[in-house]
Amino acid sequence: MPFVAANTPVIVGASQFTERIDDPDYAMLSPVAITARAAELALVDAGMINCKEHIDTLMTTRIFEDSAPHLEGPFGRSTNFPRSVCQRLAMNPATAIWATSGGDTPQKLVTEACDRIWQGESKAVLISGGEALSTTRFLQKQGSDVDWSEGSDDPVIDRKPTLDYATHDELMNGLISPPLFYGIMENAKRIAAGVDVKTWADQMGALFAPFAAVASENPLAAQRDRAFTPADLITVEAGNRRVVDAYPQRLVARDQVNQSAALVVISTELADELNIPSENRVYLHGQAAAGEPPITLRAELGQAPSAGLALGRALERANCTTDDISYFDFYSCFPIAVSNAIDAIGLSGDDPRGLTVTGGLPFFGGPGNSYSMHALAEMVMRLRVNPGKFGLVAANGGLLSKYAVGIYATTPTGYEPYDSADLQEQMSNQTAPDFEANPSGKGRLEAYTVAYDREGQPKTATIVGRLLESDARFIAKVGREASEILEVFNRHEADNRSVVVTPSEQGNSFIFL
Repeated sequence: MPFVAANTPVIVGASQFTERIDDPDYAMLSPVAITARAAELALVDAGMINCKEHIDTLMTTRIFEDSAPHLEGPFGRSTNFPRSVCQRLAMNPATAIWATSGGDTPQKLVTEACDRIWQGESKAVLISGGEALSTTRFLQKQGSDVDWSEGSDDPVIDRKPTLDYATHDELMNGLISPPLFYGIMENAKRIAAGVDVKTWADQMGALFAPFAAVASENPLAAQRDRAFTPADLITVEAGNRRVVDAYPQRLVARDQVNQSAALVVISTELADELNIPSENRVYLHGQAAAGEPPITLRAELGQAPSAGLALGRALERANCTTDDISYFDFYSCFPIAVSNAIDAIGLSGDDPRGLTVTGGLPFFGGPGNSYSMHALAEMVMRLRVNPGKFGLVAANGGLLSKYAVGIYATTPTGYEPYDSADLQEQMSNQTAPDFEANPSGKGRLEAYTVAYDREGQPKTATIVGRLLESDARFIAKVGREASEILEVFNRHEADNRSVVVTPSEQGNSFIFL
């Protein structure tokens, strides 16, 4: 094996765990317990279960209930999640880090772990994340009074959740959930491309059908019973209700899952000391990250160029092109999260290599902020049995708000930290239209989304448009009382329509001309 410096970071342990309600050994694990289960399995995989004292740093992602101030679980929660995981594992590492929110955090935590090891701040880092939302719903239906409250006084670096990816005006005008934000972006991308609703739906179905096929063969996937056809994914029917325009349920991340995953990252010096086989070591060859402003403050509503910047830079740092990558996993909470990324680097949705190693968030499962931990763990396993091949994991956070990329291989390589500040500088130099918080007068529509109730009836619509007089961007909404306006959207006749918008402190309103 080529010489590798003693402080070179290397991944030596990886694991995934899925608990299903119909499993014969279903244990109703709490979020802490299921996260600890994956962490323990990763230590076993690394051959370190009996020498846990080497782990000096534990990092965990945030569960949904810790990701926003207004979220509160029905059964209580840990006030110190990382240390609660440590208690389950009978460990007491010097450092415990509770990450901020966002689906990009697993990759960012791996990069941080590698940086810490290279700089001598750590020698062994355990990274884990998980969710138990399916069990939460099950216990609620059972009327359970289980108490998951726990805590620890041991020190923790709590980075708190971040909500800076949405503006007050966006929230006031009806964009109150991720599907609605993504619906705005998806329709903006479609309208800008001049594509009709049916053709775009066909394209989304074709993009995600290969993801569903991978999940159907993955024993850890939440959705394993069938490989959906493109038509299955876009046809509104029982079990596939319309959630928002432009997404039926099968195109939306599946968050009601019980899943966890973990990684062990240590120094080469420690790996040698523990006699960890070279074929079990996976190296980070290239990494990058970049972020976006809120969607109404972007240059184009249907584009998030930060993904392309991060992907391009990670490939550059790994001395690779996309032709050199054998395995990909693109974050797939909604179709635009995939298309935005692959379009930026010239990949096709039907690339024979595939765009996921797990099956993706709607089919494998979307355990909150920790999905990409599963992609990373699966990638480690793939690369171990295919030495010398390269794998790329692309993780998205927020509302196409934050993108982090890692490129991995078993081929030994040196390591050098990289903070992506130059990419963020490029993003800050982009020019967006002026935004008018109190719009009045005639305008043109740029994008829209509609929220539907469980019976399939439209209940609210939000538009983003441009004022004709100033070309400033605005946002506005209507509710059920505007049934004639909602019907225009329901008939798919809203593209390129002119509107009149009226300001209000409770949210701007609009009518069609």
